Amino acid sequence: MQLDLLVKRRGLDPSAETCLHALCHLMRVPVAGVERGELWRFEVAAGESAAECRERLERAAARAGRYVNQNRDTCTWLDGPQPYPEAAPAGGSVADVWVLDGDGRDAAALEYYRSQAVPALADMRRGVLWRLWLPEPDARAARALAQAITVTRSRRAGLLMNPQAQTAEVLHVLVASPAKEGT
Repeated sequence: MQLDLLVKRRGLDPSAETCLHALCHLMRVPVAGVERGELWRFEVAAGESAAECRERLERAAARAGRYVNQNRDTCTWLDGPQPYPEAAPAGGSVADVWVLDGDGRDAAALEYYRSQAVPALADMRRGVLWRLWLPEPDARAARALAQAITVTRSRRAGLLMNPQAQTAEVLHVLVASPAKEGT
């Protein structure tokens, strides 16, 4: 069973604001918004209770501020793509891009979660989840733009991932619904 935990900063995130500024003003990429969080993907053996595992994993993450600072961060368990943001542009799309250092595995964190939360934890990966608000109404074109924005190829092309040391995956592309476009 796969459990995805998204950890985001409460309020404004300076990293997301800096990324938005760099994309829009320095690289001239048409991005309407950027959100940033850390996505933890846990693989738990079948037969375990999802609710119990989520509770224990979240409690372990926040223990003594180990991986989550509850004064600064919020935790959300994801069951698929997040909804299209209300503040995102009408007629556009949102792309969720997951950037991992290497393959995203962290042996020390995996051992910590096994010992403190879920002994049946089979695997764990973590990385930065970037949510890009794009003015592109077509899902394929939005995916291509998100991939172009992600992979750094020069000082003026790509920003979110160093292909020498990181991997990235476009997890979801959501296109604004017709109801959103009419508002």
